[in-house]
Amino acid sequence: MRDTLRLRMGWLHEWVGFIGGLILVIVFTGGSLAMFDTELTHWMQPELSRYPATPLSDEALNKIGSIAQEMRKEGENPFITLPTSRDPMLRILHYDGHAFIGSVYNPEDGFPILARETGGGQLFFDLHHSLYYGPFWGNMLTEIAAIGLLIAVASGVIIHFRSILSDLLLFRPFSSRARAWMDAHILMGLLFLPFMVMMAYTGAVIHAPRLFPMFSTGHHGRPAHPQSHGPKERKTQNNVPGAHKSAGLAALAPMLHKAETVLGPDTIGLILFDRGSVSMTKADSASFTLSRDHVSFSEKDGAQIAVVQIPDNLHRIGGVLRGLHFVRWAGLPMRWLYFISGIVGSIMMSGGLILFLMKHRPRKARTFLFRLAETLTIAVTTGLPLACLAYLWANRLFWSDLPNRADLEIRAFFIVWALSLLHAALRSFGPKPRRGWNEQCSVFAAYALALLPLDLMTRSVNGFLTSFDVYKAVDLTAVGFGLIALFIHRRLVAP
Repeated sequence: MRDTLRLRMGWLHEWVGFIGGLILVIVFTGGSLAMFDTELTHWMQPELSRYPATPLSDEALNKIGSIAQEMRKEGENPFITLPTSRDPMLRILHYDGHAFIGSVYNPEDGFPILARETGGGQLFFDLHHSLYYGPFWGNMLTEIAAIGLLIAVASGVIIHFRSILSDLLLFRPFSSRARAWMDAHILMGLLFLPFMVMMAYTGAVIHAPRLFPMFSTGHHGRPAHPQSHGPKERKTQNNVPGAHKSAGLAALAPMLHKAETVLGPDTIGLILFDRGSVSMTKADSASFTLSRDHVSFSEKDGAQIAVVQIPDNLHRIGGVLRGLHFVRWAGLPMRWLYFISGIVGSIMMSGGLILFLMKHRPRKARTFLFRLAETLTIAVTTGLPLACLAYLWANRLFWSDLPNRADLEIRAFFIVWALSLLHAALRSFGPKPRRGWNEQCSVFAAYALALLPLDLMTRSVNGFLTSFDVYKAVDLTAVGFGLIALFIHRRLVAP
């Protein structure tokens, strides 16, 4: 009876794992990079490297408020993001139907900074959240994939329940390729099992109210402002011309100080505008519970109107789940832990896809479905990282004042990914499919190792040897992945 159950669970684990794994590799890779979406946006605006972090002044905030008021008179719906340790710049953003775009200002004097337009780290958040093209169908696919991951985890635990201890102790990297991949897949799956279950469960719960409104409990900790459909510190930055004087809006600085006395010092991250009111909104990084607590003021005289906070424990639980998933409250060590865990999860799922191909290659190598499966596997395991790297290269190779350059960066990402899919198909349906893996890994390694020189050649590098900043962090991380790709690309080839 037990053996029959294990055989059935093996079939379920294999097929649900492969079909869901193709999506989950994308979701986990995008989510891992989205842990540092703000830092990636900063890297993709090299002009900001000339500006050290400075405290926000009341003068600068009031000046930015006047600019936002002018934008509102022109029919836009702007909001303001205040400086943080991750993003020390003052920004005015608005939603263009897909992304949050806007301009950058110096928090010391409110002077506009001519930073290049870029898709920034939001691409990776959108890739993780809705496969970029959501909202409904992308969210539906990620929701199904999350449920598939829970099924795969449960079936995997049943399969290996009697040998969990030995599986934790055994890893034979220099054994046969199939044995090495199996050991690595099981070891990573067991060690990072709590993380993957937590991310799959919280992700499914977060998407559920959007996909199934009948089960929604209503308010989810967000203010009822038309501009606030998710500016969760996920944004892109474009250039909005110059500063203008305007009237009709009370000074923002006194409102900010009053709001901080209510919600706590240094907790305000967003300033949202509605008809006749201004909302000083709690930053996602201000607490473990992700909410949209805010204090509303009259835009005419700055008088306090209302304080809106999480209404009850049910909604607070939802905020806790979102806080666990998005981890915007965490410091650098915790976000690195999430990043590494996400990358390991992506590698574990990629290993599962490769094991699936290894198992079926002897009998089905010449069939159309197998070659299609290998094409898709190459595209998500090596083609996706290559496309992410191409996105960073495009940011530095496209000249800074190119019109619509943010869209062009994103197009470069998808074009390179499509080319990797085409290359994978040519190799998988050709006589030498193994070359597809090696060639894409080799290209990735070469461009990852060359990202550091590219960065040094395309921005100001004053103080390069005396300080460690976000630019070096991104460069060295890419170099690390390049070295790993050089080491494993031969092991990646299925026998």
